[in-house]
This record gives sequence, structure tokens and C-alpha cells, in this order.
Amino acid sequence: MATAQTLLQSAQYRFAQGPDNTRFANDFWSALNDSQNEIAVTRNWGFLRTSATLTTTADTRTVALPSDFCTPYRVKGGLRNTTEDSEIELMTIDQWHSSTFYEDGSSTGAPTYAYIMGTNLYLSPTPDDTYSLTFLYYKLPAEVNDTSGTITIPVKYHELLRTMVFRRLQEAGYSSVTEMQILDVDIQRLMNRAARDDIAEFGGFTMNLDGSSYTRRTT
Repeated sequence: MATAQTLLQSAQYRFAQGPDNTRFANDFWSALNDSQNEIAVTRNWGFLRTSATLTTTADTRTVALPSDFCTPYRVKGGLRNTTEDSEIELMTIDQWHSSTFYEDGSSTGAPTYAYIMGTNLYLSPTPDDTYSLTFLYYKLPAEVNDTSGTITIPVKYHELLRTMVFRRLQEAGYSSVTEMQILDVDIQRLMNRAARDDIAEFGGFTMNLDGSSYTRRTT
């Protein structure tokens, strides 16, 4: 099983760096974290899908998003008021401002609409009580700063992760002991393979079509 320590040792061997080279170790951790985050934002990965319980405060329009929040899982029921057992419609901020449901936050009650801005979830109406919300989202990988850290990217995708880390180290000025050329096409090939595996395990993106907004052709 590949761990932060084994990946570091692999990089030290490939670039002929000793375990006492603190500068190289720091550059490795930066390359590792940047590579994990780049993978995370490339697509909505099933292995990064998670949930959190958010708690509102009476007369407060916003509630803080989870610290590891990356992007919402936009699916029907992705945001629910579990106290009221009701769905909250999550919009983009542009949809919110162009929506006929727009209100300035002066109304109060059980939240039925929401949008995300910055690190907060904005609710409408403004909660008039304490409500428990279930929020589905895609998380950011946990930061790894030493060999005791846990890599978020699954082991079966570590060839992709290692390749991305090595290229970043090359770009930082380190030379490998053997000639190594990492091309964009190589990383894209590994990324595509990982995406296919992720879809096979967790399922692909689905579209929810409103029956009132389209017409099915019968001919």
C-alpha cells in the first residue's frame, strides 16, 4: 500500500535526494498537495463525495460550509432540512439573482432556497429557528505535510498522483537520475483511466429533467 512515506522515498530515489534534504522534502509535500488538489478539481469524483450536518442559527441568514468543502453535489435532495424533512433548492448565485424567488433576506421561516457565496451557505427565508441540514458535497483532499499524513487520493490512482508530483518536482528544478519526460498526454491518459474507474465504482453524472421544460419527440 502506497503511503506518504513510500511516495516520498520514491521521489528521493528518483531525484537522488537524501532523507536529510529538508528543502526537497518541503518541495515534495507542496507538489503532493498541489497534485491532489488538481486531481480533485478536474471532475466530480465519487471517492470525494461526502456529507455534513449543518446547523442554522435563528435570525442568521448564513451557515458556514464545511472546512473541506470543494463543490456541492448538485442532485435532487443534495441539501435537505432534516428537522422539517423537506428539500432546500440549491441555486447558483446567478440563478438566485435572476429567480422569481429572490428575496432580500428580510423574510423568516424554514429555509427552502439557498445559494453558496465564499465560505457560506445563504438561506432563504432567513431561519427563524435552529434547523439541522444535511448537505452533500465533494470535499478537498486533506493536506499532507509529513510522513504521518494520509493521502486522500485512492491507492489505485497513485500512478497518476506520483506522475503529477514528479513533473512538479522537475519543474521546480530537480533532475531525475534517469531520463524522464512527462507529457501532458501521459497525465491525461492516466486521468481518463482513473475517471473511468471512478464512474464504474460510483456511477456517472446524471441529469434530472423537469417534465415541464422539454418535449419528447414521438416520431
